[in-house]
Amino acid sequence: MKKVTLFSIASLLLAVVVISGCTTQSTGNNTSSNKTFAQDGISFQYPGNWSEKAIPATDVNLTTQSGFKMLTILLEGNDMNDYTVYMGIGKSNMTAGNLTEAADRLFKYYITAEAGDYLNTTNVTLKNGYSGYEYIYGGTGASSGKVLDCKTYIFTKDNKTAYYIQFATPRGGFESHQNTFQNILNSVTIN
Repeated sequence: MKKVTLFSIASLLLAVVVISGCTTQSTGNNTSSNKTFAQDGISFQYPGNWSEKAIPATDVNLTTQSGFKMLTILLEGNDMNDYTVYMGIGKSNMTAGNLTEAADRLFKYYITAEAGDYLNTTNVTLKNGYSGYEYIYGGTGASSGKVLDCKTYIFTKDNKTAYYIQFATPRGGFESHQNTFQNILNSVTIN
């Protein structure tokens, strides 16, 4: 009887160890471990199968015109011509101490360069209490030339520095990544 009980307990423990060793952190639409982005005062978690890529000159030019510095581009996919998810991150000093002014600059020089099919603007508050704007639009990617669905969030913590996070997918793919995008936004911390 003791052999059966010890064997059962050992088997159960082995099963628990094997199962727990095979799990990864879920990030909404994929099951890879998260990576952390932490640069220029902002940090967040993003899916481990996304990778940082070189920022195309077109994106740099558009964000520079708007007074923003593009910090990075993260992609799920190989490059700007072959991706399923695009994420751009940028930062700007708020010259008027006013988020509306910073958002208007990004809208004028960057978002309007891509938007064309539809555009909606909403005031938002991110999970960590950062006030901001959400732009939802469809159009053509400035660097990729792809027909896209996009959301850009512009937000601040202190009314001195504005950040933006832009999510985009080829047309029709946005909804399937919505949970992943929301998880990223929920993890945003401004230092």
